[in-house]
Amino acid sequence: MKRDYVILFVIFILTLFFRAMFVSETPYFNEDSAYYNLRHTDYISQNIQPMIYDDLSYGGRYVIDSHIFHLVLAGFRSFLPDFLVFKILPELLFALMIFIVYAIAKRLTENTTAPLLAALISGFIPVFVANTVNTISVYSIVLPLIFYQVYCLMNIDTHKGRFIVLSFLLPIIHPFTAILAISFVFYAILLSIESIKIKKAAREAVLFFVMLVLLMGFIVYKKAFIEFGLYAVLQNVPAALFSTYFQNINVFSLIYGIGIIPLILGALGIVFGIAWERSDSAFLLSGLVLADFLLLFLRLINFTTGMIFLGILLSILSAISISKAISYVKITKFARMKKYIFVSFIVLIILLLGIPSYTSTRKIMQLGVSGEEMQALEWIRDNTPEDSTVLGNIEEGNMIADIAKRKTVADNIFMFAPDRYDDVKLMLSTESLVKATQLMHKYGVGYVFVSQSTRRMYNMEDLKYVSEECFEPEFEREKAKVYKLVC
Repeated sequence: MKRDYVILFVIFILTLFFRAMFVSETPYFNEDSAYYNLRHTDYISQNIQPMIYDDLSYGGRYVIDSHIFHLVLAGFRSFLPDFLVFKILPELLFALMIFIVYAIAKRLTENTTAPLLAALISGFIPVFVANTVNTISVYSIVLPLIFYQVYCLMNIDTHKGRFIVLSFLLPIIHPFTAILAISFVFYAILLSIESIKIKKAAREAVLFFVMLVLLMGFIVYKKAFIEFGLYAVLQNVPAALFSTYFQNINVFSLIYGIGIIPLILGALGIVFGIAWERSDSAFLLSGLVLADFLLLFLRLINFTTGMIFLGILLSILSAISISKAISYVKITKFARMKKYIFVSFIVLIILLLGIPSYTSTRKIMQLGVSGEEMQALEWIRDNTPEDSTVLGNIEEGNMIADIAKRKTVADNIFMFAPDRYDDVKLMLSTESLVKATQLMHKYGVGYVFVSQSTRRMYNMEDLKYVSEECFEPEFEREKAKVYKLVC
């Protein structure tokens, strides 16, 4: 047992080192959402209260957010340097998933090796690593707490107090917690279909959690439900972006994002756990998979988030398949070759998960914000009037607000925000000077920020309508330009 914990700790260190390797390469972040979280954390650190009204986003609007994540970051920031809080802490929290995955996998099987391999697999899911490295993400606390809540339900007799505390906390932190409530309902339905009696304590815990998620959700996000009704779950995403944020799930995306190893072993784990062992814990995890698949199919959750959640689930369920394989090898002539088989499996994980995770993350890092783009935003902050409005694409609106400290036309936080996506696209991609300037005057745009992201998004080298009469180049670099509107 002590040896297993040593190996588990080594896997944790390996996972953390893999993530930190990318983080240390740049002082910037990969995603625009990181700058949203950074800005709100700054505000709490300076004002000892969360930002309720944002006077920069969309030129001014109300913010719907519990700010629990920002309060946590601000708390750590009071005694730790920014690099540790914003760069290392999120990676540490994601890496801690290793221990939770191990604990749940160990609950599924009596084998000691299978949970360790499941933990290793979970640390290198390509879609998980690539989309969570080097970004300040609320999912760094949401995912560990969600899966720990699952573990608490599996051990409800001894973890009842923790389950109750998390039942109150999770719905406040983030609405993605609703997937857990749906999953618990599917869990109860699956047990009912198989005529398996659910334990009284587990039944009461499921009912308590589901009712509390509904209640807390309506309390925290009541403004959104009052204004948008059930469409609030779609986060007011513009129709033009709907297919991007809520994609259809397919075999290729599963193989590319999750990896062939957890996909196959996880699917077999569901079959073994439900059909053969009829394990209560397997039914619970299968309910989670079913809920995630349903929400992805109905396009009710963000595609990337749903894929990450599914990848971790399949990693856990793969422990069942691995355990069965180990038991089978022990009774065959291959038993004396088990060490070679184990090493071969580790090599497969490296080839089919480790390398894809590295290449996917490397690609995203290369597409991240550059030093020249950051210099352009700092130039805007230092050389433009404080009441200026800066136009950029919606995927860098939060970055403009945080670094340049100027009003934006739009960003990617759509709740309680006007739909300006089409207008932003037109202003940045049109060839018509008249159309562009008319819209710029409508939104009070004074400066235009042209970044690599904008060039890639609209497949252009520069603004197509730039003229000396209307636009003055104030800042020019290879990877970033700033234009001033003068007509």
